[in-house]
Amino acid sequence: MSTPGQNGVTPSMTTIQIADADRLLITTEDAAARLGIHRSTLYDLIRSRKLKTVKIGARRLVRVSALEEAIQLLEEETAA
Repeated sequence: MSTPGQNGVTPSMTTIQIADADRLLITTEDAAARLGIHRSTLYDLIRSRKLKTVKIGARRLVRVSALEEAIQLLEEETAA
């Protein structure tokens, strides 16, 4: 059995901290902030299937790579 550390938390109870830049999935709020758009605009992109998302439980999350794909798609539409 683990003994509590200095802060009274056993090592098995600690959580891993992951930098935002290393996350594979981000919230819709974070995705909108990264794109510099309002959250409702982000949901318009999701509804129009220009931005792919995943749903885990009740949460809708966005792959960071999907943001880049959506930007590329929007650039192609603008160029056409």
